[in-house]
Amino acid sequence: MANITDFKALKRKQSRKRMIKLFGLIAAVLFGTYLLSSLVNTPNFVGFSSVLDMIKGGPGYPIDAPGGKIKGMHQNESNLVVLNETTIYFYNTSGSEIYSAQHRMGNPQVKTSGSMLLNYDRGSKTYAAYSRNNLFYSGKTDDAIRCGDISQNGCIAVATQTENAQTQVSMMDSRQREQYVWKTENAVTAVALSDNGSALAIASSYVEDGELKNALTVLKNGKEQCRYVLANQLILDLEFDGNNVRCITDRTAFLLSPEGKLLGQFDYKGQSLAAYSMYENGVALLFGNYEQDRKYTLASVASDFYTLNGTTTVSDSLQKLKAYNNTILVLGGSSLHAYSAYDCALINEEGNEAYYDIQPIGNSIYAMTTTEIIRQQLPQPSKFSLFGGHSPQQLPDGENDNQQSQEEIDLLQGILNGMKDDPEHKKEEKPIIGESKQETVYEEGFIEVEEKEPEPPKEPENNISEQNQKFDQDNPDGILNQGPEHMQTQNNDTKPEFSNEDDMPKKEDSSKKPSASSPQDKDKEDRKEESKPKDTPSESEKEKESFFSSRRPAS
Repeated sequence: MANITDFKALKRKQSRKRMIKLFGLIAAVLFGTYLLSSLVNTPNFVGFSSVLDMIKGGPGYPIDAPGGKIKGMHQNESNLVVLNETTIYFYNTSGSEIYSAQHRMGNPQVKTSGSMLLNYDRGSKTYAAYSRNNLFYSGKTDDAIRCGDISQNGCIAVATQTENAQTQVSMMDSRQREQYVWKTENAVTAVALSDNGSALAIASSYVEDGELKNALTVLKNGKEQCRYVLANQLILDLEFDGNNVRCITDRTAFLLSPEGKLLGQFDYKGQSLAAYSMYENGVALLFGNYEQDRKYTLASVASDFYTLNGTTTVSDSLQKLKAYNNTILVLGGSSLHAYSAYDCALINEEGNEAYYDIQPIGNSIYAMTTTEIIRQQLPQPSKFSLFGGHSPQQLPDGENDNQQSQEEIDLLQGILNGMKDDPEHKKEEKPIIGESKQETVYEEGFIEVEEKEPEPPKEPENNISEQNQKFDQDNPDGILNQGPEHMQTQNNDTKPEFSNEDDMPKKEDSSKKPSASSPQDKDKEDRKEESKPKDTPSESEKEKESFFSSRRPAS
């Protein structure tokens, strides 16, 4: 009987253990479900449907282009994004449209970072964020949006401007929770986020003492790390390269450390910047004015933003400039050129007037015509050209070094009150006083030197005596090309002194003079008689003296 009682108790004990394990398993499943739900709600989570959309087949390229006015083509990891005036489209590598949505934006702008994409309406208040082909957040601001950016993990920075020209930048994490707000009285022109969203770079413009200034401020978790100020330069674009900040202005391109130290700077030497494209290994810059010069100068700058890899001339109008995987693509009005980023050597040239936008992705180029989107192989430069011996490259000097670009005025118009276009034109070179610009030799042997806008003499009496001491009868022309002291004496209003110099030809050898019976001699005597009295000179003499002229016998 005791053995039977012990067996029943053991069965009850085992049953209780099984119940405890079952409750534990249920609790573990519930906890795992909660944890998984918190993870999949992040923007960078790739859902099962998203994976299927990216790998599913399609008709292949070319495909029909979407209608409407195309605003641009962009890369969203391996997807092609096409934006027109009403809708945003996502295409996979097989040509399938995997997502599309109406954005309802009047001036849509796109920023991409890895698999993240931010679409915001500049001048309005709406924006939307995408992860691959999924919309994970859409929002609306209280004030008009100036610019914005998105990080690779889904953090968003949006700069807005109030009616009183105050600008603020709102920083949100991947769950769109506001982290901090940075405010300024300046006009924010560009923002950039680091890959993990912890660092934020802000470019702002303002006018101080009649001078345009731009400030580059770097924040780390909401705290200011550095502030770098530039004078008479407009910051066009910002981008993080690790912890460092890349900056493109209308006059220079430079690399800045988080502490505000300038690591590298490439000066345009006065060249007018027409287009630029930053990529992983550097930046491609296009200079010139095609309407004026009928050409551009393409420059490839290394990632240190100091070394010039090479330059070349582009003899075509410009539609798009994009650099990708050490290949620089220049889409012109009549052809598509591919250049090596190592030395700007021409890799491939395709004559086609139908393309009006391009986007390199992977090993392909996606090009759009009015009716279709095509895909072709991306030309790759030879890696051996990187190790080839190249002579040091130099960017040619520009002509308008101190002239502000029109883009500065257009971008800040309506933002900065009271700002005016104040270009610093290069001063026209004036002839040095005392230099001979025109010499006319007369039959009588006289030389007339004409000089415009002479400086008035300060001490005419001393200069006249000095002139008489320096005059050399054998070399009278040597005095004409001397410095300002002599030329001021020539501009003296003391007329008899000039006529006394005209008396000197009488001391010369008679063989060098015309005969006494000649009409030239008689005319000469008449002019000398007119110069003796202190009356007003003749009309011809007035005209010559007004051009800073004098007459002496030629040797």
